[in-house]
Amino acid sequence: MAKVNKPRGKVSTASSVQSNSSTPEEHQPRKFGWIPLWGWMLLFLVPLLVSEYMFFRVDRWFNMIAFPLAWFGFWYTVLRRSGWVIFKRRKDE
Repeated sequence: MAKVNKPRGKVSTASSVQSNSSTPEEHQPRKFGWIPLWGWMLLFLVPLLVSEYMFFRVDRWFNMIAFPLAWFGFWYTVLRRSGWVIFKRRKDE
């Protein structure tokens, strides 16, 4: 069973805003920020094309249709949960 987090007390918004503004904004490096956009495109396209070729060779027509749908759905979910980070412009540091 998962532990349910219960609110421990009401925190005033003024104190929470004050504590956030008093500390300088720290830049957290992205985990996979070193991968360029073309690298992400290769990570998307290469497995898709290889699987399509594999399904074509073994004559699995249903899988040739179902796998791209699942592949697009997987990447859409990953990108949506991450906030579309790989498409945002990267700032020079």
